[in-house]
Amino acid sequence: MHTRRLSAVLLSTMMFLLPPAAGCGAGRSDVPGAVTVTLPDGTEQRVTLGSGVLSLADSEWDFFAVADNAQAAPFLRGRFNDNGSLRSFENNTLAQEVFGSRIVFDGQRHSTNQFGLEYTAAAYGAETEDGTGFAFEGRFTAFAAGVIEAAHGTAAATGTYDPDDANTVRGTFSYSVRVTIDLVPNGNQNDEFSFVAHRVAAE
Repeated sequence: MHTRRLSAVLLSTMMFLLPPAAGCGAGRSDVPGAVTVTLPDGTEQRVTLGSGVLSLADSEWDFFAVADNAQAAPFLRGRFNDNGSLRSFENNTLAQEVFGSRIVFDGQRHSTNQFGLEYTAAAYGAETEDGTGFAFEGRFTAFAAGVIEAAHGTAAATGTYDPDDANTVRGTFSYSVRVTIDLVPNGNQNDEFSFVAHRVAAE
């Protein structure tokens, strides 16, 4: 039997055999309530789920990976809420096999493009005291049949505003995904690279 078809059969069977998840999983949260982020100036802050960066409030940014030859390739669009917290990744190209092209950071369960898989994602952010830079981190957890942890991951960005252009940010982006059940081929991924991000002009 084809691997993908076998995976679908196994997941379908588990969905009937396992009890439904209660809320976010038997009284525990799918994502942590707080994490520690490192800012561009080297300081660390303990930030809570949903915390934001005020300078990013109500904005959208296109992120480009910058190669050694200075060529830039788009890898996602970040959307931020009115308090500067990360709302979603759009046009996402990172670990699409697990989480899909859109990731919503609201701490709630969402479907993926894989049969039987759901995910929860949340974001945490902070900025430097002088407002010249920021850091944010996203945490992800994917579930099979609603209760079995299938994968978990992090995505983190540390950036500073271009002193000559407040609509441009440069920094470092990293991500890591680890699959805990063998249902997604080549699901384990990690990388770190330089990025440049440009504010998307309001339509």
